[in-house]
Amino acid sequence: MSDVFPGLRWPVHTADIVVGLGVRAQATTDDVLALIDAVLAEQNLHRNQIAACMTLRRKCTHPALIEAAKRLGVPLMGVEEDELAHAVPTPSAIVLKHIALPSVAEAAALTAGPLIAEKRSSANVTCALSRQLPMAARAASTLSTSRAGP
Repeated sequence: MSDVFPGLRWPVHTADIVVGLGVRAQATTDDVLALIDAVLAEQNLHRNQIAACMTLRRKCTHPALIEAAKRLGVPLMGVEEDELAHAVPTPSAIVLKHIALPSVAEAAALTAGPLIAEKRSSANVTCALSRQLPMAARAASTLSTSRAGP
């Protein structure tokens, strides 16, 4: 332990992970949490590093997602369909067929920052992880792609 920072315990985890989620109607809270835990473990991450869960806005009423976010102690945030209509590393033909979007989990996670784990799927849940960019970095990346007038 350092004398400079008395009482500081290592490792210190910053809550900057965003969990992008897609679910089928029959998904349970246990399904959601099991997949989140598996994807976190693959990346050597922990639940206490999660800042938020994100999904398609209309899925925010799904009981399994609501309860999973509650158990994780993070907000469940909805993303509008037009914000999810962008290229992703592993698009889903099934999602494209049913809701005319290339992805839910990866696209939702990407709205917060760069992916650190592409989507993983179980029978009823899909999960992807991103690292949330600080607000200043998000604003700078938006400015570089915006078309501001004279």
